[in-house]
Amino acid sequence: MFKIYNKNAITRKQRLQNAILFGTLAAVLCTVVLILVFGVIGVYVPLLYVARGYVISWAIRKFGHGVQIQFSILAVILTALVIIITDFIIFGNIQNVLTLYSGGINALWNIGYRAAALIVAFQNARIF
Repeated sequence: MFKIYNKNAITRKQRLQNAILFGTLAAVLCTVVLILVFGVIGVYVPLLYVARGYVISWAIRKFGHGVQIQFSILAVILTALVIIITDFIIFGNIQNVLTLYSGGINALWNIGYRAAALIVAFQNARIF
């Protein structure tokens, strides 16, 4: 008659739906926070990309309770989307964004921070 919500007894489909919902909410929240930090401080802090990857993967792990690789892939996709969206919002156009990835040691640091965020998201999104 009545169904009681038991997080330990939900199906794989329900776990994935929870992961998508809460992972997307975490991604939106992280994007807003990073844009606000950039607006208030006025300084671009690429180290926050790694923290954002962790927050998104934490939300997916916490609310999805999944062990399959699809949870890690979801975390990587959401983190990559957040990186792309934030870069375009902060830097304005494609030419400014591409300037981040070309020329010198700063380009390597920018790529490295984004790659580290994707790696952190992949590794922390599942329960092992």
